[in-house]
Amino acid sequence: MTVARRQIAGVAILAGLLLTAGGIIGYRTYSSLTFFEPRRLLSRFPAEDALAVSIDVSLLRRAGLLGDSKAAPEPDYKQFVDGTGFDYKRDLDFVAASFSKSGTFFIARGHFQWPRLREYAIHQGGSCYQDLCRIEGSRPERHISFLPLRDDAMALAVSTDDLAATRLTKASQPLASVPSAPVWISVPGAELRRQNSLPPGMHMMLSALTSADRIVITFVPAGQAIEARMEATCRTLEDAKALATQLQNTTRLLKEAAARNTTAADDEITALLTSGSFYQSDMRVNGKWPVRRTLLAALTDGI
Repeated sequence: MTVARRQIAGVAILAGLLLTAGGIIGYRTYSSLTFFEPRRLLSRFPAEDALAVSIDVSLLRRAGLLGDSKAAPEPDYKQFVDGTGFDYKRDLDFVAASFSKSGTFFIARGHFQWPRLREYAIHQGGSCYQDLCRIEGSRPERHISFLPLRDDAMALAVSTDDLAATRLTKASQPLASVPSAPVWISVPGAELRRQNSLPPGMHMMLSALTSADRIVITFVPAGQAIEARMEATCRTLEDAKALATQLQNTTRLLKEAAARNTTAADDEITALLTSGSFYQSDMRVNGKWPVRRTLLAALTDGI
């Protein structure tokens, strides 16, 4: 082989190696970017009709909605922070959760000190094998399990199955669509009809929604404020018309009750519920409520 041919062959081999390396780097970059893509991420949760929640905590932090609490932290949470060094107001960036009959599942993105988390689990009477850690919950049927999906991602589950967190290690077919808001809640109709101990005003509002197949509530910036928006999907056009009327009537009754009760009028939840407005479009009913920042502060106070 002549010198010229050897040089050409060397350049070709080098180019091939560079292309291969570039492909590997590109694939890893693509995988990293798509891991937290909402449709892919939520496909990891059990395929059940579940209540789902997604919160962009880093956005709330940048918006100044996770300020220092004025109340003393809950003892269990303080113990967890002291033992693991993890504080959601500082270290958590994103969390998605699914609540269903088979358990409660979380995928969180943040800054985790994995050795301290493992030590905390063992100190609490749990055990760790390879990446998976397990701890007994507050009741015998509540088993807590967690493991790293990546250095910056945790899978956590509370279930009767002490290996439940492993169900989150594989993604399925990406979901067709998910809300694009920084904070959203998706509630199936079955959960709306299973009402436990709720504030009276909240109970009244949810009672009006039991005819819906599913509702999606999103929280989005609206100027300097925050707005909660609801979309309820109904089975028929008649159901949608009836639901819109019922929500309007329920809001009116709550306003009248708050006007007679000055204590209730000052309550943050009551103030939220009485400020709602609704309209119906085909088989969907939409609603919106202005959310006061004092309500968000009250919800996160003490933790």
